Amino acid sequence: MKGILLTAGILASIFSSSFGANSNRTNEITPSQAADFFYKKFGDKNNPHKKINHTKGFCVVGDFEPRKDIKDFVKIPLLYDKSKVLARYSIGGGNPKASDKSPIHGLALQFNNDKDYWVLVMLNSVINAGKTPDIIVKYLSLAGDPSKAKELEKLAAKEPSVAQFIQYAKTLGTLTDLANTEFNSQHTYGIASADGKISKAKIVFVPQAGTLEMSPKESKKAGNDFLEKRFKDDLKKGSVNYYMYLILANPKDITDDISAIWENTNKKVFLGSLKLKDYKADSCNSDVFLPAVLPEGVEAPNDPVFDFRTQVYSITHERRQ
Repeated sequence: MKGILLTAGILASIFSSSFGANSNRTNEITPSQAADFFYKKFGDKNNPHKKINHTKGFCVVGDFEPRKDIKDFVKIPLLYDKSKVLARYSIGGGNPKASDKSPIHGLALQFNNDKDYWVLVMLNSVINAGKTPDIIVKYLSLAGDPSKAKELEKLAAKEPSVAQFIQYAKTLGTLTDLANTEFNSQHTYGIASADGKISKAKIVFVPQAGTLEMSPKESKKAGNDFLEKRFKDDLKKGSVNYYMYLILANPKDITDDISAIWENTNKKVFLGSLKLKDYKADSCNSDVFLPAVLPEGVEAPNDPVFDFRTQVYSITHERRQ
């Protein structure tokens, strides 16, 4: 099972349907400049075809099984019946040998029922470092570089979202197992309810096995490459399962800022179960998961990062062909 091919027709459909009002937002940095930044920071002239962010990763396939009464809650035909799912777990950054003890992990998902598609790009964090692409790229240009610690402090003093994210990242422990890790959409989507009305919601995948992190003592003993092996061991015992929920926005929640923290009182709507079953190694590592691929019943997020992100993904995918 492969990811969506970037045909001219699909790209035209994505850009015409998704890049509406949001594409007119002004940023100090363009998608092409952002791609240049990632290649400068993570590129490898000896391996020009590698991903330049979330480089280290592996692929799995499985199914989504909806709750029996899902039509009473959402009007998303793709989710009405069992659908095929392609998943890619990854680690933030462009190092193909990054330590599994890194704090930021990703889960990209492609739902497919042979008629419609939905691509979700998730993180184990609930927020990002900035409201706009400019802030996020500035943060990424400084984070993790001891020689730029003073510059990062100045950025955090200027941008509250960066200071907030730095403190939040300190709360992210070392993952014990991907089967015990929650993944969040960060973006807020427009979701059609059963009566067709649109509700604002984030999406979360909660591990059915529960969430676990390593103790500091366990983390010191762990090597740098353990998550993929543990995942394969998990699959020998059966599928790795997650509950899929909508997190509905409260009236005062900010829905156009992926660095904004929501209240902890949001209503959750259970949609069904994601069951990942077959390990596919690096078979989808060269694929692109475009967040703007949305099914009927789901509206694009109204934040300045969403459209920008899809354009950067498209540019970098084209460059590494």
